[in-house]
Amino acid sequence: MAAKKPSPARSPVAQARADRESMRRKEALAVLACLDCFQDVPPGELNRLLAMSTFRAFPAGATLLGQQKQDRFLFIILQGSLFLRLRDKDSRDVLMGALSRGDCFGEGPLFGDFFRRMSALTQTDCHLLQIPMAELRDAMSSMPMLAAALRRVYKQRMVDCTLARVPLLSQLFPMERLALAGLLEPMHVARGNLIICQGEPASALYLLENGQVIVEQDGVTIATLGEGDFFGEMSLLTSKPHRANVRALTPTDVLALPGAEFYRLIEERPELEAQLRQVIEARLSNSEKVSNDEERKHQVELAVTKGLLRGTHLLVRTPELCPPECRICEQACADRHGRARLSLNGAMIDQFDVVDTCRQCSVGAECVEVCPDDAFERTENGVLIITDACTGCGKCLEACPYDAVASVPLPHQRPQRGPLVTMLRAASDRLRRSPMIPLEPARPTHRADKCDLCHGYNDLTCVSRCPTGSLRLVPVEEVFPL
Repeated sequence: MAAKKPSPARSPVAQARADRESMRRKEALAVLACLDCFQDVPPGELNRLLAMSTFRAFPAGATLLGQQKQDRFLFIILQGSLFLRLRDKDSRDVLMGALSRGDCFGEGPLFGDFFRRMSALTQTDCHLLQIPMAELRDAMSSMPMLAAALRRVYKQRMVDCTLARVPLLSQLFPMERLALAGLLEPMHVARGNLIICQGEPASALYLLENGQVIVEQDGVTIATLGEGDFFGEMSLLTSKPHRANVRALTPTDVLALPGAEFYRLIEERPELEAQLRQVIEARLSNSEKVSNDEERKHQVELAVTKGLLRGTHLLVRTPELCPPECRICEQACADRHGRARLSLNGAMIDQFDVVDTCRQCSVGAECVEVCPDDAFERTENGVLIITDACTGCGKCLEACPYDAVASVPLPHQRPQRGPLVTMLRAASDRLRRSPMIPLEPARPTHRADKCDLCHGYNDLTCVSRCPTGSLRLVPVEEVFPL
């Protein structure tokens, strides 16, 4: 029997590289095992996490997370420190905190749409483990303890982000916000339920963590609020009952700061009370304007009914710029997608006609909630698309309150005509009615279809084909500043 050939000796350079890699792996395992958030994660799952990882080194001053794109990696710090920052609702840069050895960041996209896009800037030279988000997401179901640990990190960061995004609280130091976070009481409110009731005494300041609410005074909708907003301050500061209802427009998560803690906070930071009184003055002014302006009342009600505030952007046209009977935009949409996914003469708000089409609801989308096949996905730009997982069940059509979803035949199921087709269809119907066991599952004949802002194309065909520039995609605030 021939002797086994010895393995070729490594060159000094290759051996040194292998030694460094082995040392880094041991160091990484030690760090993972010592992480507070990973204390309950078994070694097997940590080893799998490490197997997905790539060692990365970044110099001081490097940007690791961008605010304009979906981030594709989870990072774990092995050495060095960095700052997490974000912008509040008034576009001010807010320091979230400093992270160092043993901290992780970038976990947000694993758990949904709430993820607040932050920026991470290295303060010193940093050594990190970089884990691809797609690979980690696929493995999460078989790594339950790791998934639970990352979700805990995510939930805590949600609270931190909410506090930092509220202009009222963004001026607090990170440690002050951390202390305040421990006092907040989380609440989940179902769609349509009241959070505070007109005429009742105040008990807390509420921070809107996720979702949308409407403010109703004497049965009239006077305003809407979104994530990062707060409410309940007026009654707390005036010691009078609530002047309005606050009702959940979507499934909503709020953080309640008990009244006693609120009073202690403004006693310690009197400048916060001054800011709150400015907010109260502005809100009272807006309430008075709506109450005394029937057209404004109508527009606010229309905005809520038509879902104009559910997304971040709207397709609008300026009718005075349109030639008479012009339907070029609708035809352009039909030419590209097989049917017109938009309809003119939707809702008139001042000089704009807000076109009837999908609102790309940014939170609590009813179509997403009822889909049994998880066929809806949100792109990096916030657009809801329907994937090939759609089986055409039609539940999303019934759920959408704005009739923005339609059922369309699949390409191989386009309607056909003729006597032979009619005869075959009748025979097929008889077979379906007979008590036979099907040999294979029925194939979908239709699928759901809606506007996805021309996902996969380089332009919006309706906007590109408009000859006068009348049709535009604009931020909601341009149409309806509340």
